[in-house]
Amino acid sequence: MKPQGSAYLLAAFPAAFLLLFFALPILLLLSTSMLKSEDMVPIAQLTTANFSTLLTKKLYVDAILRTIGIGVAVGALVVVLGYPVAYTLVRTQSRWQPVLVALALSPLLASVIVRTYGWWVLLNHDGPINNFLLAMGVISAPLRMLPSTAVIIVGLAHALLPYGVLTIMAALNGVNPNLERAAMSLGAGRVRTFVSVTLPLTASGVIGGFLLAFGVAIGAYATPAILGGPGTQTMATLIYSFMMTLLDWSLGSAMGVILLASSFVVLALIMLAGRRSES
Repeated sequence: MKPQGSAYLLAAFPAAFLLLFFALPILLLLSTSMLKSEDMVPIAQLTTANFSTLLTKKLYVDAILRTIGIGVAVGALVVVLGYPVAYTLVRTQSRWQPVLVALALSPLLASVIVRTYGWWVLLNHDGPINNFLLAMGVISAPLRMLPSTAVIIVGLAHALLPYGVLTIMAALNGVNPNLERAAMSLGAGRVRTFVSVTLPLTASGVIGGFLLAFGVAIGAYATPAILGGPGTQTMATLIYSFMMTLLDWSLGSAMGVILLASSFVVLALIMLAGRRSES
């Protein structure tokens, strides 16, 4: 068999897998989102009313904007917190480096739900943080930290931080430390060396870490459901409500399409910004 034929054969199985389990479900989701629903059953009648409902009612618009805001905040937080950790792990000369890497990635050993409930225990009305602040006399009454969008951001950033660290570490491993030493030998300080040399060379890792955290955060269900509750809806929790509680598959599919479109729009904007900065 010719080498070119072998390459096509090797690519055939993953291509078929993606077509069957990715492309076709998205097409089914898109088609369902355009169907009219009567008595909670989609019927063969095309309509745009589902999108009109989601994009005009304040409850749904707030959930869409809240979800995008959470995704951007989580992505930024993961990058800001993950970069120093990744830089330290890559540049350290300690013989304990493997142990430090394992400790940095150890949160992945616990389920997201377990970690989320850990935050719920810490931040609830009778949790350790409120009890400590009351005992120290800092506050006179327990703080109401749950439910809130800020706590959702903290919980998701904590859950996704290891992924950001891994992505940035991969970029930092491709940067020769001698470039940083050369910049400092020419008179650049540590801050200028980081801004002018290290950060531009690891921009791909920063962008990748942000996009990874953003994509997972806007589609997360467990953390917003536990830390946000009914009063702090996101697109994922609304999709679950439409599909499983209201049994309105058309409206749920439309929200799913909006969720996918939001991811693609942010991805396109970041890629466009990256190309402009390179030029």
